[in-house]
Amino acid sequence: MLVVDWPTALSDHAVLRARGLFLAEGRLVLGRILAGAAGGASAIVAVLSTPAAARALDLEARVGDRLTTRSPAEMEALTGFNFHRGVLALVRRPSLADVRDVINATARAGSESRPYPTRDVAKADGRRPVLVVAEHLVDVDNVGSCFRNARAFDAACLLLDDRCPDPLYRKAVRTSLGTVLEVPWVQAPIRDLMEALATAGVITIGLTPDVGAATIAEAAAELAADTPAALVIGNEGHGLSAGTRAHCARLARIPMAQGADSLNVATALAVALYEWRVRRR
Repeated sequence: MLVVDWPTALSDHAVLRARGLFLAEGRLVLGRILAGAAGGASAIVAVLSTPAAARALDLEARVGDRLTTRSPAEMEALTGFNFHRGVLALVRRPSLADVRDVINATARAGSESRPYPTRDVAKADGRRPVLVVAEHLVDVDNVGSCFRNARAFDAACLLLDDRCPDPLYRKAVRTSLGTVLEVPWVQAPIRDLMEALATAGVITIGLTPDVGAATIAEAAAELAADTPAALVIGNEGHGLSAGTRAHCARLARIPMAQGADSLNVATALAVALYEWRVRRR
């Protein structure tokens, strides 16, 4: 049985990432993995669980000697914090696909729910769902929420620039309710993402609070139903950089009450994706 330093696993994400691992936290997230996300049960390296969570997820049968059970009090002592989600798992990180492979696959047609952006993630079904690009997000919760929104409104994939937090940071995974394990994603410099989208013929639409910009509804109506498009969101404080704005084919806004400044970036993405989904049906 592997001996795991759980306090370090919980506190030092950089060490986990360097070892090709991430931390899955809670019954819902681990349940998604056991159902096939992130490589399924075979990708699980070790599990620490309360007896109740182990029974609920049938962990003894599904992960065997990779399971360690402890009482809630013992787990609190072992992990160094008030453990209230019942289960932790160390999971191998996937080998991510090339940026252009993911864009080309998801831009050409829709993508079914798949565990990570491997090369076979996209499967043609005739839809043209929107892609999402995130530039220089800072807050881990926003990253997780963007994945949750992307999954809810059927975005094809999420492309994050290399300044965004790692989507497999445990708090991002938890905030996403595990959807980071289902929505295809890649991470690369923003210039590489924008150039790859342009090469693939994807129309990029940057979200802005600028009242002079077209609304999301107007931007959606301007495009033919079979035109692949990407919504581009920016940093929580400064929005899109000047360079990224210049790369966008057009800009669009969410109509708001007079005097309102802006929305939280994850909230703005949810509104934009909903509006896009309604207008592009």
